[in-house]
Amino acid sequence: MAVTDAGAPYTRAVSLLRDLSGVDGIRASRSSTANYDAVFARDAVMAGIGGLLIRDQQIAAGLVRTLERLRDLQGTEGQIASNYRVIEDRGSAKSQPQVSFGTLAPRIDAASWYLIGVALAARAAALDAAAFRVSVRAVVRLLDALEYNGRHLIYVPPGGNWADEYVHEGYILYDQVLRAWALRLVGALYAEKAWVEKAGAIEQAIQSQYWPEDTNRVHPLAAFSPTVTRDVFDLAACSLLAASGIAEPLATRALDGISERFLGRSQLPPAFDPVIDESHPDWPALRRYHLHEFRNRPHEYHNGGIWPIWLGWLALGLARTKRAADLDRLRRLVDATIRALPSFDFEEYLHGKTHAPGGIPAMAYSATGIVFLGVAGSEEHRVLLEL
Repeated sequence: MAVTDAGAPYTRAVSLLRDLSGVDGIRASRSSTANYDAVFARDAVMAGIGGLLIRDQQIAAGLVRTLERLRDLQGTEGQIASNYRVIEDRGSAKSQPQVSFGTLAPRIDAASWYLIGVALAARAAALDAAAFRVSVRAVVRLLDALEYNGRHLIYVPPGGNWADEYVHEGYILYDQVLRAWALRLVGALYAEKAWVEKAGAIEQAIQSQYWPEDTNRVHPLAAFSPTVTRDVFDLAACSLLAASGIAEPLATRALDGISERFLGRSQLPPAFDPVIDESHPDWPALRRYHLHEFRNRPHEYHNGGIWPIWLGWLALGLARTKRAADLDRLRRLVDATIRALPSFDFEEYLHGKTHAPGGIPAMAYSATGIVFLGVAGSEEHRVLLEL
């Protein structure tokens, strides 16, 4: 990414993340539309990781405040809030947090992102790991309880992770990768051998369950359940596989597929592919599943939109696996795409066909993706994210 002037995307991305980092954590956006000015666990942890990667004290401090708030607001069974907003109480000297653990469904991935945030912030010496030990242990127990059947995978309801208005449920690969990575990180941090071993068991389950060997394929399964197999391309899952080092054989094959299907054809990979259109059997369910308004038209939002945050994680994955040519190709594609736009205000996603910006502007999510694209392969990246 070009970083040579104050108007460059990378420079503006860092500036936005600093602006969103405050005394109560890292807000999701400057916008107040649909609660986007709240602190979302997932968005804030990713943004904070960006701050750690570029050694930005202001953003890193926002991450620490986010993690402290999430710890203090933790549910009695170890639940981590999906988001919170601090409301000033004029009749009291204290500010009162407004907390959500999920609206239509629990946001289960918040728990794993919390663990990852604590571990990486501690690795960067940004926080005292001892102050989070009890909280972390409670989250690990919660995730074990959600697994329930001892088979190393967690069942996720519709809306239970980042794709919260998409027809995505069951044993979702994205969530299994996050949990395995989180357990590996906190297991190393607290010298908990059992957690590291559990991460390995989840990794083995991922390798055996998500890439059927009797098929000719270029991506892992996105999810499966007792009734449905989601055999679609999931960029978030593939990118996190590569960036985390979890199930490396699957990550290698997934990156080969991304290179062949998208980057090699000068195309940016969408969040999910193929899209669900009006002729698709899942269209009726998708059309009625939304919280505020319907946003998943073909090639928009989760339904085939292009998300800078997942392009950023893909960049980290390509750098970690030493795919320099694909990383360079990805950076050039993103840079050219953004430069061709009349304006880019870090909207949530780009249209999968026209690349027109869509969704909420001034998003920490998108700014974080641009930061990841800029820092991928640096010494800071190697030290922070690789064991």
